[in-house]
Amino acid sequence: MRLPHRDPIRLGPTPYEVFQEKEGIPSVKGFFIEDLMDVEVKPWERMGALGSYLNLGEQQETDAYICELPPGSQTKAQRHLFETLVYMHKGRGATTVWFEESAKQTFEWSAGAIFAIPLNVSYQHFNASNEPVRFLAGTNAPHVINLFHNDDFIFRNPFQFRDRFRPEREFFQENKRLTVRSWESNLVPDVNAFALDDYPMKGKGVRIMRFGLAGTTYGCHIQEFPAGSRSLFHRHGPGAIVTVTQGEGFAMVWREGEKRTRFEIKPGSIYSPGDLMYHGHFNTGPTTLRHFAMRGRSPKYSQDRYRTKLHEMIPLDEEPPEIHPAYLEELKRKGIKGEVQLVEE
Repeated sequence: MRLPHRDPIRLGPTPYEVFQEKEGIPSVKGFFIEDLMDVEVKPWERMGALGSYLNLGEQQETDAYICELPPGSQTKAQRHLFETLVYMHKGRGATTVWFEESAKQTFEWSAGAIFAIPLNVSYQHFNASNEPVRFLAGTNAPHVINLFHNDDFIFRNPFQFRDRFRPEREFFQENKRLTVRSWESNLVPDVNAFALDDYPMKGKGVRIMRFGLAGTTYGCHIQEFPAGSRSLFHRHGPGAIVTVTQGEGFAMVWREGEKRTRFEIKPGSIYSPGDLMYHGHFNTGPTTLRHFAMRGRSPKYSQDRYRTKLHEMIPLDEEPPEIHPAYLEELKRKGIKGEVQLVEE
């Protein structure tokens, strides 16, 4: 179904674009990054590290950034009213968080860890190794900055969200199951080692876990596709940021009436489908394909019950007819045997 066309209203740069221009670091646009290790990072005065923004998916609901800490260094102390999810891709170190009058709490991490910064707490990241640390962070800064468009309110607000963070030693050790395929945690040590729940409605061998991290409303999940599996094409609203953590394959995206684009994916690849852009995930390797996705709301604050019919999936017999045979041929060429699984996203 084609949606009615509406000319965009352009009245100059948005508050978020004005803010980002002052940050003085590169911004990568588009829908795909082959390897986050190849993204150019430059000195970032506010963070006291090296960085680059990722403004993917042609939207301003969420953004991401890549941050690099040289050996033995640390970021400057930060505090802000937007939510931040972190995936540590390389290196090891620690993060310290605190309320201004309380004792600091520190937790350690290494490559593969995911966690969230509790809202509006002060924090610093430390590189405790002799090699660079590089991590990916997803935020809802564009939405918040465009909503309030006031740097003092966003970055220098003294309000303490004590329902989201308790300055106690045990805070980053808490883990509990909410329900099937939903987990609440403040730190996941290894995205590839975390045990996921079966998701039989999506296909045999498909596994997933949705997370609420440190009280955030910003959602994320880990999903795993077995060898010889692919998703059906599906679409949803803007803002999803997906990074591959294990395995190999490709993603394919397109909007109605537009050309399809294929992206080769591997650990470190990042992609972000645009608003209502059809996309599919294809595992072409001999092992499971696992990704960490930041999108939507966390389990406690989910809005999925309000999804419209525009958030739809294309049945196999209605997708472009050449796609699935080409996928089967690629599996055959690579020697991947077994029953091909269709994953209903």
